Amino acid sequence: MHLLCVDDDADFLDLAATYLGRKLPAATIHTATRVEDARELIETEPIACVVSDYEMPTRNGLELLREVRDAHPDLPFILFTGTGSEEIASEAISAGVTDYLQKRGPEQYDRLAARIRHAVAEHRTEHQLRERVKELTAIQTISGLLTDGDDRSIHPLTHVVTYLPQSLQFPDEAVAALTVDDTEFTSPGYDPPVERLTVHDVTTAGTELTLTVGYTAEVETAADGDAFLPEERELLSTVVRLIAAYLDRQRVLSDLREADRRLTLILEHTTAVMYLKDTDGRYVFVNAAYERLFDVDTEDLVGRFDEDIHPSDAAERVRANDRRVLETGEPIEVEERITVDGEERTYLSLKVPAVDDTGDVDGVFGVSTEISEHKKREHQLEALNREIPRLLSAETVEAVAERGVAAAREILDLRANAIHLYDSETEELAPIAYTDEVVALVGDPPSFRAGEGIAWRVFEDGTATAIDDVHADPDVYNPESPIRSELHLPLGEYGVLIAGSPSPSNFDTQDVTVAEILAAHVTTALSQVTTERTLREREEELEAKNERLEQFASMVSHDLRNPLTVASGNLDLYRETGDESRLDTVDTSLDRIRDLVTDLTALARHGDSAEPHERLDVCDVARDAWKLIDTRSATLSAEPCTVTGNAGQLTALFENLFRNSVEHGSTSSRAEPGDAVGHGGDGVTVRVGPLDGGFYVEDTGDGIPPEERDDVFDHGYTTGYGGSGVGLTIVSRIAQAHDWEVTLTDGAEGGARFEFRTPESADPSDS
Repeated sequence: MHLLCVDDDADFLDLAATYLGRKLPAATIHTATRVEDARELIETEPIACVVSDYEMPTRNGLELLREVRDAHPDLPFILFTGTGSEEIASEAISAGVTDYLQKRGPEQYDRLAARIRHAVAEHRTEHQLRERVKELTAIQTISGLLTDGDDRSIHPLTHVVTYLPQSLQFPDEAVAALTVDDTEFTSPGYDPPVERLTVHDVTTAGTELTLTVGYTAEVETAADGDAFLPEERELLSTVVRLIAAYLDRQRVLSDLREADRRLTLILEHTTAVMYLKDTDGRYVFVNAAYERLFDVDTEDLVGRFDEDIHPSDAAERVRANDRRVLETGEPIEVEERITVDGEERTYLSLKVPAVDDTGDVDGVFGVSTEISEHKKREHQLEALNREIPRLLSAETVEAVAERGVAAAREILDLRANAIHLYDSETEELAPIAYTDEVVALVGDPPSFRAGEGIAWRVFEDGTATAIDDVHADPDVYNPESPIRSELHLPLGEYGVLIAGSPSPSNFDTQDVTVAEILAAHVTTALSQVTTERTLREREEELEAKNERLEQFASMVSHDLRNPLTVASGNLDLYRETGDESRLDTVDTSLDRIRDLVTDLTALARHGDSAEPHERLDVCDVARDAWKLIDTRSATLSAEPCTVTGNAGQLTALFENLFRNSVEHGSTSSRAEPGDAVGHGGDGVTVRVGPLDGGFYVEDTGDGIPPEERDDVFDHGYTTGYGGSGVGLTIVSRIAQAHDWEVTLTDGAEGGARFEFRTPESADPSDS
């Protein structure tokens, strides 16, 4: 404590300072004999109390009191004088003196020391109280700025840093700055302070706060040299905590507002039905989806029961599920069937117990989502799985298509649908199977060639496509079609499945997804049928080749054995006897072997269906074949005719037929096993001409008896005139390779007539 004693009497002043030093040992005693000196000490030292005489040469103690009060209104001031009167005391009190005491001897120093201690303590208490009130007022004001600010055009933190400098000791020089993470708020006219006080804090969300107050110029410091009072430090710490709490509160409020906004969005816009019922089953709350679904307002529904809204059986089922939740206190998830606008719908309902603040169950909260479409798709998938065995059991592509169309109609409700399969011969997507609804809409469905219609585009792209409006599609096949929307499903390399509707936008992504599953099954079934057909054809081809190999081996082992035996035996006899006539027989046997080898080679070479086919002029091929044989005196007559076949094989066919007619047309004897099927004179005539779907070859010989016609194509059938017995077998094989049906009948002049037709044009009555 710094004490200032003022008296014009230096000796008395020294005495007073000595006594007070003893009575107040912790005090620092300053003395002054003149008012001017006293005033300087008051301004330069941290004087806590002034003790002044009244009568002094230039100015009295009251004048000093008045000057002190002008600069330091609260500084304790004790008037200690030997001159006392009621008038001086009254004037001193009016001037704001702290205490008044007369000089009466040494014993008065005890009283003076006590008065000094009391005055300083009271001043300090009042100062602390004022600072505390000032601090609390500032805290209250700042708290109000953070909570009650209606003017949201200015950030509340801007109000705080604007107000805060006013609560410091020297508001005119004070500034404030607040940093919230990377955002800074400053008081008006902010300049970096010379003296500063900074505090930090962190909100619960991790936001960093830095609050700084200071003075832009040097200010008079307290006794300890600190520019800031303890109360100001406490104020700053409290303000930072208030700001942290404010930011935490704002974050919580923001989260609550966002949660409320989201909840409102859910309640107002979700398609799920939400509701709250009490323990008696009365409705307490429903969301907008519930109101829209049952065309009822919340106000009209609150307090009502399910029996007031739903049919009795449905209401009882719903109520039973609610009771389960109330009795067990556990949530349940259950399917519920509800009738809406006369249509039964399926909902998946999640029901949970609603509890009050004490933890007791006081109702049921439910969320119900319609799954009618999901159940429909589920049933469709189950039906499709059951349909797979039927599709895979089909034995022809036509049967697969029929079953696929039926499944699309009956399972997927694609009432107007058709399957078009690719025909490699015509190079088009041809309708194989379709429903009656297709015919009712467009008549018989068309075939699509390359580049025609949406169907061909999907067939090439291999992408399932739903068309909302076919009339707006640039690839529409028939712009006048009554069909508005279509669903196209590729069937791999085999074709497409097309479904149509007279309504636009009739097929959605769910229709595409489920229909693709059916299309995949149909494609698998088509692949299986095609593969099995290819395997069967391959097996038949292998069987035919094996049969030919067996025949070839039989002919080699059987037909060649006889002439070899004859040649070998006669050669041995020639060697034994020298009879040269035996050599003629050997020569004949070797000729026989040569002919057999030639015919066997032809049989092995011809009859392969893999040889390339082309459009051929039958007349030209026949004339070329005629030149290859010894025609003797026979003649050939050929009429214009064209077929599709292999030129080399067709030439071989004519060679064998012509050779049979020419070589055996000069005898009139009955046919023994052999090649000849026509009998006539040297002037036999062979005719080649057209048939509906084929051609014929006939001669003017005697013909072949009906009872022998079934055997003439068999291997080994010979007349005994040296033939190999394979000529007509070769003819038969070549016909099989071309898918021709061969009929043997009488010629126009009684000879043999061979007719070759495709299966579609063959007439069974001709045989």
